[in-house]
Amino acid sequence: GSVALATAAAVAAISSTHLLAFVVSPAGTSTLAKSLAEASVNSIASNVVPEASRGSTTAGFGAAFVCVGVIATRVGAVRHQRRNCRNRSVNVSAAAEKDEAGTFMHAEEVSKLTNSVPLQLDNVAIAKILPHRYPFLLVDKVVSFEAGKRAVGVKNVTANEPQFTGHFPDLPIMPGVLMIEAMAQLGGIVCLQAPISDGKGQFFFAGIDGVKFRRPVVPGDTLVMEMELEKWKPKYGVAKMKGKAYVNGQLALQVDSFTFAMVQENKEES
Repeated sequence: GSVALATAAAVAAISSTHLLAFVVSPAGTSTLAKSLAEASVNSIASNVVPEASRGSTTAGFGAAFVCVGVIATRVGAVRHQRRNCRNRSVNVSAAAEKDEAGTFMHAEEVSKLTNSVPLQLDNVAIAKILPHRYPFLLVDKVVSFEAGKRAVGVKNVTANEPQFTGHFPDLPIMPGVLMIEAMAQLGGIVCLQAPISDGKGQFFFAGIDGVKFRRPVVPGDTLVMEMELEKWKPKYGVAKMKGKAYVNGQLALQVDSFTFAMVQENKEES
C-alpha cells in the first residue's frame, strides 16, 4: 500500500521537464534519480502521507524513484543506441584534423591483410554445387573445407543488394532470415559433395533451432560463416548441422541446430 501510494505521488511530483530529462539523457538519469530522491522524498511524503506512516512510506518513495530511474535509463539507452545507428557516417576529414583517423594505410597494405586467407572454392565452383543463382546465391567463396565435416564460407554484404531497398531505406540491415539462408547454403556445399552424397537430387531446409542474433550486419560487412555436420542419416537423407557467423571477429549469429533433407529423384528404368 505504501509503495503504491509512493509510486503515484512520485509520478505526480515529477514535472514534464524532469520526465524529459529522464528519457532524453541516459547518461544523467542515475544522477537525476538520486538527486530527486534525496530532495523530494521527504517533502512529498510530508504533504501526502500522515506523519505516523512516513517511515515506511519514505522507503516506498525511494523504491518508486529507483524503478522510474531504471525504466528511464533503459528507454534512454535504447534511443541513444538507435540514434548512433542512424548516424554511422564518419566525417573523415574532420577526424584527420583531430588526429583521430590513425595512421593512413595504402591500398596495397590493406589488401595484404587477407593474403594469408586461403581459397578453396570461388563463386564459379560454388555455382556448380548449389542450384541457387542471383540474387539468392549468398555464399561468395569458401576459404576452408573439410570434406564430409565442415566448411568456412564468406558472404560480402553490399549496399546494392535488393533487400536493402526496403530493409530499411534509412537504416540498411541484412535480414536475419537471409543470414540463416547463407549459412544453410554453406551447409549445402558440405552435404552436396562426397562423401555425404553425389550431388544429385535436391537439398531442402527442413528445420532450425536455437537461433541467436548477436549484432546487426550492414552493407560493407564481411560475414564469415562456419557450418559443421553433426549427424548424417543416409537411410532417411537427413543431415543435422550447427553453425556460427562472425563480422570482424565478433559473433553475429549462432544457430544450435539446422535440419536438412536430401531428396533423390527416382528414375524408373526403361
